[in-house]
Amino acid sequence: MDGRYQDCTLLHVDADGFFASVEQALTPALRGKPVVTGAERGIIAAASYEAKACGIGRGLQLHEARRLCPGLVVVPSDYEAYSLYSQRLFAILRRYTPLVEEYSIDEAFGDLSGCGRVLNEPLESVAAAIRQAVASEMGLTVSVGISLTKTIAKICSKFRKPNGQTIVQRAHLPVLLRRTPIAKVWGIGPASAAKLQARGIATAYDFTRMEEAEVLRLLHKPGHATWRELHGYRMLPLELTAKSCYQSMMKGHTFAPPSADARLVFAEAAHNMGAALAKLRRHRHLAREIGLCLRRQDYTHQAASAALPHPTCHDCEAVPMVRALFEALFQPGELYRSTMVWLGGLLPEAQRQLDLFADTPLRHSYERLDAAVDRLHQRYGQNAVTPAATLGNRLKAYHPRDAAPERHHALLPGESAQRRLAIPRLTLSNPV
Repeated sequence: MDGRYQDCTLLHVDADGFFASVEQALTPALRGKPVVTGAERGIIAAASYEAKACGIGRGLQLHEARRLCPGLVVVPSDYEAYSLYSQRLFAILRRYTPLVEEYSIDEAFGDLSGCGRVLNEPLESVAAAIRQAVASEMGLTVSVGISLTKTIAKICSKFRKPNGQTIVQRAHLPVLLRRTPIAKVWGIGPASAAKLQARGIATAYDFTRMEEAEVLRLLHKPGHATWRELHGYRMLPLELTAKSCYQSMMKGHTFAPPSADARLVFAEAAHNMGAALAKLRRHRHLAREIGLCLRRQDYTHQAASAALPHPTCHDCEAVPMVRALFEALFQPGELYRSTMVWLGGLLPEAQRQLDLFADTPLRHSYERLDAAVDRLHQRYGQNAVTPAATLGNRLKAYHPRDAAPERHHALLPGESAQRRLAIPRLTLSNPV
């Protein structure tokens, strides 16, 4: 237990309207305006708080959003920039504690245990300092919660959102829980919330008053862990290391206008396959199954999957399977708007069982080819070189959704012309 902070040391930081806020930070003229991302998909991916005030949220189609807010600013998603800002946010948190869990691209947990004497500030000042650092260095706002456990800290960060902070000591915990609907508790999904509400459990405080045996019977081990966390007992440790084992990976892309050209639609599928396999190689995994989904203009879709002859992460071994799946799914005359490729049955590369007959010189040449392509992409950016199977996407007519993010037309300080986002720049204090 920390001598100064006692057991109130679990920190949760949640960026406010992250994707849209990054766009406003990159383009100051957008600040204060209703901004949404997702122009490339035709569906809103993220909305600023100004847009949310107009009733606009994720998943809404752009034509519906513009009807709700005629002055809406729509920009394409810039995931490279979001990733950069995410790492800068986590770097700021590590100034206050080395124990940081990067929970998602826009939120993180931290543990201030043992930091009280070093920081030498009350928790309220620590939370305010984090918010001020993010605002001044990144142009974003974050909400901060500090309490006894991860679950309670996450409730606290939502309590005064946006740009707020909430610190709850053990003595004041019942007040917070009484004001928290059970459906808003992290770890309680819609099905579990419905079960609890059917038994008259309306708030987090009501949930904590349940008998432990009843919680175990109704919600099993995960629900019991949440119940214990709400009592102030730490059941969920910080995940301090990056995820190293995956069950599946997928890549998808929506294109406009919709197309019935088999060459174009297959090129989109091949592009997604290449991106998924490149990610697989970065994480040193192999896939035993590959799947393809084709989505039509009316949002209906067809999907199929097939087992790969042997575990692989190489384009040349996967593309024949994708071609066969495509030919089985594609219907001439239909308009298609997106494709998605997923990889399943993953296993770490180190666990691959060697095969005397599969490890042929041809397969080794595939390994060398993919390694060379990955190096080129790392140096010059994604799609510096592309397989011939993706050349069909040049048949696509230009659409306003194809416009690159505005930031791509003006390099940020420290960026090179070869690569828009040089990852080593993450060590800079404020490259914007």
